[in-house]
Amino acid sequence: MRHSRLRRASESAAALVLEDLGYRVVEVRRPLLVEGVEVSDIDIVAEKDGRLYAVEVKAGSADVSAVRQAYTNALLAGMRPLIVARGADDKARAVAEKLGVEIVALPDLLVAGYEDLREAVREALLSVIDEFSSIILEACGNMSPEEARALEALASSETIRDLAEKLGTSIEGAAKTLSKLRGRGLLQTGKFPTLRLSARLILALCPQARPPGEREGM
Repeated sequence: MRHSRLRRASESAAALVLEDLGYRVVEVRRPLLVEGVEVSDIDIVAEKDGRLYAVEVKAGSADVSAVRQAYTNALLAGMRPLIVARGADDKARAVAEKLGVEIVALPDLLVAGYEDLREAVREALLSVIDEFSSIILEACGNMSPEEARALEALASSETIRDLAEKLGTSIEGAAKTLSKLRGRGLLQTGKFPTLRLSARLILALCPQARPPGEREGM
């Protein structure tokens, strides 16, 4: 589909930019594993001056969420965080400076036009809704209170570190929780923002999937 082509095109453009800056592209789309569980993936692994970088690629502008994702991925992978994007807003740049996340700008000529990007986003949203529909149907009326609480925590978390704090466990423990939810068919493999979106859709469309205390207040 077009959003897949856009992602590949953005990654290819990012790789060219990085190589022009003296980086060596080591790998593209490397799964990020914690305790053997895939919690995300790194768009590009790059090397420069003997240091490895976990690169987050954005076809558009980077926001605060993208900066946090890049920082968390790099921390878990033991690499340095770097974002290649069309640009970044002021808040994202402030957070990036505080966390030590480098942002490299994509030249405008290498970025898809607005209409192509809008169409790609539209197709991506439709694809996500279709993909998650079976998960939502499975989740409705077929979930334990503990699973509902885990989804509620996931829905409001920016990164797996946030999820671990909300669940009162370690990052490894949070990864195991995500693995159990996948095993139950309540989540699919994907980046953390995709998992979070899945949880939000389930909670929004299936009131019975919310924790018991919240159902009573609806």
